[in-house]
This record gives sequence, C-alpha cells and structure tokens, in this order.
Amino acid sequence: MYLDINENLILECLNELSKNAKDKQKYKDYYEGNHSILKNYQMQDSRSNMKLVFNFPRKFVDNETGYLLGKPVNYVSKSDDNEIIDAIDRNTSHWDKEHNINLLKQSEIYGEAYELNYINTDGEFCATILTPIEAYVLEDGTAERNVVLALHTFTKKFDDNKYLDVYTDSEIRHYELGSSGTKPELKYIGSHEHIFGRVPVIVCPANNERKSGFQDVVSLFDAYNAINSDLVNEIADHRNAYLVIENAKIEEEDLLKMKSMGIIQVPNQAKVYWLTKDINDSFVKNELDNIERKIFDLMDEVNFNENWAANTSSLALRNKLLNLENRVAMREAIMEKVIRQRLKNLFVYLKKKEGKSYDYRDVTVKFTRNLPTDLTGLADVITKLKDVCSQETLLTLLPFVENPKVELEKYYFEKRRSGTIPEGNISSVQNQVIV
Repeated sequence: MYLDINENLILECLNELSKNAKDKQKYKDYYEGNHSILKNYQMQDSRSNMKLVFNFPRKFVDNETGYLLGKPVNYVSKSDDNEIIDAIDRNTSHWDKEHNINLLKQSEIYGEAYELNYINTDGEFCATILTPIEAYVLEDGTAERNVVLALHTFTKKFDDNKYLDVYTDSEIRHYELGSSGTKPELKYIGSHEHIFGRVPVIVCPANNERKSGFQDVVSLFDAYNAINSDLVNEIADHRNAYLVIENAKIEEEDLLKMKSMGIIQVPNQAKVYWLTKDINDSFVKNELDNIERKIFDLMDEVNFNENWAANTSSLALRNKLLNLENRVAMREAIMEKVIRQRLKNLFVYLKKKEGKSYDYRDVTVKFTRNLPTDLTGLADVITKLKDVCSQETLLTLLPFVENPKVELEKYYFEKRRSGTIPEGNISSVQNQVIV
C-alpha cells in the first residue's frame, strides 16, 4: 500500500495523538495511585476528610504480567537448527526479559503499547517501548493491520524544545515541534534511512478492543475507595463525641473546672452521658466484601489473601487460576505474535550484518507460567513422555531451564565425558531419550 506521507498527514496524526493521550492518561493515573477520589471526594467542614486509595490496578497488572512473563521466554527450532537459537540468544538475551515484562505491563495499562526496533550506536539490535501518551501508530486498515506510519514525540534534558520522529518503511524523519496559536508546526531537521524495509514499530495490544486491562472495573475501584474513606472518617469523628447533660444547667467556668478535675457534679434527677454514633459495621463489611469479590471476579484474579491450605498442590492452584489462565492465554497469543514480528526484524538485521538468512517461522516461542512448581509431578510427566516427545521439548517444561538447547548440549557433553555416549556430533545422538 502506497501512502503519501506529507506534513498535512503528520499534523492529522499529531491531533489524534493529542486526543488519545488525554483519554489514556486516566489509566496511567490509576496505575500510579492517582485515583479520582483524590480530586472528587465530598469534603465536609470541621470533619475528618481522609482519602484512602487502594491501588488494585497496580496489583492486578503486576500480578498478571509476572504470571505470564516471570519466567524467561524460551525458543525452540522446529527444524532443530542450533544456529538460529544461538543467533536469537546472542542478540536479545541481554535485554529481552525485562523488555517483555515492561511491554506487556504498558499494554495492560493503556490498552496498547508499541515496540520500536532500532540499531544502537554500537551496531547492536535493540528495542524500546513507546506508549499512546507519546506515540501514534497509523495502520493500513486491512485484516493484517500493517503499520504504515508511526510518530514519536519526545523532549531532551536541559532543552525546552519538543521533538518528533516520524517512522516510515524506509526512513526516519526528524522534526522540531513548534506551535502557531493552537496548531502545531513542523520544522524539518533531517532524516536517515533504516534497514528493516517496513515501519520498525510493532503494536502490542492488551486485547482485541485495545482497552485498558482494568477499564471495566474503574467504577468499582472508586466505590471501594469511597466506602473505605467514609468508614475511616466516621470512626475518626468519634473523637468529637458530645457530652450530654439533661435536667441541669452548668456554667462555662464550672465545665472548665470539671474538665481539669475529672469530676462532674449535677443536681438530683440530672443525667450525664456521651452522645456517640452507631455504625452498622456488619452492613459496611458485607458491602466492602461484595465489592472486593466483584473486583477480583471481573479481573479474573484470585485473592491470595484468603485462607488457603498450606499443602495446596500446583494442580489445585491451577484450577483456582482457571479464569486468570484463560485471560492470560489470550495475552500470550498476542505476545507471541509481537515476538515473532521482532524476530522478523532481527533476522533482517542479521541478514544485513552477517549475510545469514533465518526463517522466523521456524521458531516456536515457549512461555512458562510463574507458579509454584511440583517438580516431583513434572518429573513423573517427563518420564512418562520420554518415548513420545523429544528431550528438548521436555526440558521446556522445567522452570529452572532458561535455554533448553544449551541445557541439552551440556547434558550430552557430560554424557560424552563420562563415556555414556560416544564422541561425535551431538545431532547424531539427540534421538536418545531421558533415562
């Protein structure tokens, strides 16, 4: 698809970026703990006005991200090509684990995030993360949703100017952003070509609708914050209980003496007592529990603060996490697609740098859930499957094995050294199974 990229189109994209940034800022605020109660709580004069924030968004986003990507992503070659796995490991292993975690986290917060692939000053393949607050991506409208243009606005330290980078399928254009009234103005600085042959920006959506992972539950967060704040303020206001004296009149100076002496004397038939408020704590607790359950249910999360049996097995834990597992499975499919597009760009880079051609479709991306692991149960499964699956595939089941290919090479090296396996090419003996 040919697209005439001119300044008018760039300015239209900038306007869209400005609109999107205002809408998405809300979710960044909620993740950082800046909830609406801090601005909209109904304040009362001469009363306690504490505002409590329970940061469920951060808890849920971090839990979900850690559950999917707490263990490193593994790569397996379908054609058993050691070289392609070594190339991936050599060029990405020093940055991709943290990068994947942050990419998924930002996409959960905003509903989508963007990965920018580039070559750094040392000539290494790298990636960074852009968000809808600072970047805009234009797609072609087809089923593939190919990126045809990307914008990234940024500032520099000790520089009051604002800058814009525009990414096309062949070059990166650099502008300085100015303004004429309410309209932005572009001042062209220069451009340089890139090697990828496509816009080097990959979209990582949180879901098909590209909605924030907690967008549907924001109103429940607000209700939970408000009820807890009201309850705490009611309790705090008990300090202002009133002393009631019936059938007697006491002068002000006598009240001061009584306060200092700790004694009060009243006529016969008079009554003295404190006026306090009755709080139906059971009703409040039930309502808070109900809202909290709804929050966890709608987010497909499990409340680990509940009392769980100490000997809960990993299988029982997985059953409790079934809804979260289904939710994360969709995120996994999205992340796999993003990683494949990253590999596609990486292999373009390696073709240019080393003259070697690799097929990204030959690589299987393996995710390992970050859960307490029943190693005894896993060992039993591996033993039963040893005549069914390859040893490398079975090694991907073990959470402590970060690179099955390297682990397999170590295994055969030790076997050869001990004389169990004769010297020779590893590939000639890889059909052996775990013993």
